[in-house]
Order: sequence, then structure tokens, then C-alpha cells
Amino acid sequence: MTSPIRVVVVGLGRAGWDIHVNQLKARSDFTVVGCVDPLAERRAQAETEMKCETFADLKTVLRAKLADLVVVATRSVDHAPDAIAALKAGCHVVCEKPMATTLKDADAMIAAAKAAKRKLFIHQNYRFHDDSRHLREIIDSKVLGEVFEIRARWVNYARRNDWQTLRKNGGGVLNNTGPHLVDTMLQLLDAPCVGVWSDLKHLKDAGDCEDHVKVILKGKNGRVCDLEVSTAVALPSPKWTVLGTAGAMTSDGETSKLRYYDPAKVPPIAPVDGAVPGRRYGVVGKKDELPWVDETRPAKPTRPGGSFYDNVAGVLLRGEKMVVLPEQAREIMRVIGLAKKGTPFEDKPARR
Repeated sequence: MTSPIRVVVVGLGRAGWDIHVNQLKARSDFTVVGCVDPLAERRAQAETEMKCETFADLKTVLRAKLADLVVVATRSVDHAPDAIAALKAGCHVVCEKPMATTLKDADAMIAAAKAAKRKLFIHQNYRFHDDSRHLREIIDSKVLGEVFEIRARWVNYARRNDWQTLRKNGGGVLNNTGPHLVDTMLQLLDAPCVGVWSDLKHLKDAGDCEDHVKVILKGKNGRVCDLEVSTAVALPSPKWTVLGTAGAMTSDGETSKLRYYDPAKVPPIAPVDGAVPGRRYGVVGKKDELPWVDETRPAKPTRPGGSFYDNVAGVLLRGEKMVVLPEQAREIMRVIGLAKKGTPFEDKPARR
């Protein structure tokens, strides 16, 4: 494929316009040649600002064969049928998260990409964010010892009544914000996820979707990831908490606070089976003083990294490796499906 890559964006809502179009128009290796939206005023805006062709439906633009790459930014429930249609038409696809609303649909998308011999990119862009990569570096550095638990709290308080509050659209906070958080936790587990516990609630939004979610994942290695995503929490919590055998870290996503010590600088201890002097807890017979280090760091990685669309361009133009594999996005859908199983919020496969 040659540069610039010809792109058609399907769906000009918040994600399609504010995220995808705004990123693509600033790049020289992509050119937006078409936009699809059922609303005439959105199509008019695209024609004026992007100087591109516009269409009211996906089928028409696919017949026109304008695109090398189709960006699917439609309702969550439409992601699978729209992505599969574009793949069958011979286009590479960038699909917004969630990849699909069921594991069955995710598998159908992966199969369609393989059959068409086209690339399927899932917009799990948080994989490229500074604080996500910062967490990876902190865990890998072993500064906190062996990490045994990671907590995430992506919470605020806001009432909603938009399309994402309706199950028929594939709405709910677990499908909306949840894929970013589940993806991050699956990457930080450092082992296959072998256990999922969840609690989903519909508390104050309009519609019939969950607006408060707690999910706990357990890795085969014993590491636990405890995540909460909610629009029903009126007071903030640390966005990230990382617990290790030699320290801990909290972070608001901008600044991280660490407290840790070097186990090599303290003597080992062994259990004492007998009466405890002074009837107190702690190390028997002495005051155990640990060489704690308290540190504040920016929540940024030390190594530079690119963006989601840097990787898309690298894969299509230079044969680079895909960062977010469709199979990894499928695992997100497996976990979300397990979290919803047996609740009133289970998703059904999309109609095609």
C-alpha cells in the first residue's frame, strides 16, 4: 500500500469525529476521502471541513470502492456487521471499542479478516497512553517487589440519557469505558486470566444498562486485578493502586506516589513459636525498621512511544507488527461476557 492511505470514517459522533477524524486530518500518511452518517447536518460539516465525499449508509460507500481503510465508529451493536461488511469489500478496518458485543461476533470478525486477507485493528488506544505504559515500566522494574494486586478506579458522578444507556445499542459503562480498563488489566496480569468475579448495577442513568461495575480478574500466576468503572461515585479515588511485596504505588494518572524499600538491605526474619514479649505484633524482640523510600514521579514512561495510528500506518505501509491484536481484543470480549453472564445486562449477538 502507498501513502497516503485512503480512509472512510463510518459514524460521525463523538468517537468518529472528535477522535478519529481529528487525528487523521492532522496526518500526512492518511487522507479522509469519505464519511458516512445518517444525519444530513453531520455530512454537510464533513463536506465543508474535510472536502470529502459523504454517504448516508455504509453499503453505498463500499460499492464506490473509495477506501483502503474503513474506520467503524458506529453504535457498539453495529461494530461487528459494519466491520465484516467492510472486510468482505476488501478494505482494512479500524473498529472502535468494544470490538463487538459478544464473543460470537468477535470470532466472526476475526474469521472475516482472515478470509479477506485484510487487517483488523481494534481501537484499544489506551494501550499507547502514558500512564498505561508507565504502569508497565513500574511493574517490570521490580521496584515494588513482586506485584500481587493492581486496582483501578475510573469513576465520577454524572447522569446520562444518551444512546449508550440502552442495551439494544450495546450500551453500558462496561462496553463503553470498560474495554480500555479490561485491556490494561489483561496486559498487566502477565498470565492468562483464569477467574472473573463481577457486580453490575443500574443506579441512576436513564435506560436499562449498568452504570456501576466492579470486576475482579485473577491470573494463573495468582495476581489479582480489581477494577471499578462507574458514573455513580461522587468522590474520587486513586486511578491506579499497585501493591507489591516491597512497596506500593498510587497514581491519579498524572502523578504517581511510590513507597518502597530494598529487601536486600534488611535481615531475613523467621517465625517464632512461643510467647511474644510485651504481647505485641511485629518482629519479635526488636523494632523492625525498614529503609523506606518515598518518591513522587510523573505518570509517564521513560521510553518514547507512538500512537495508535502510528501503528496502523506502520503495519499497512511498512509491514510492522500490530500492537493490539484482534485476538487480544477477543479476550476482552470473553472477560466482559463472563462479567455480564447471568445478569440482566447480557448482550445478544448483532443481527447481520
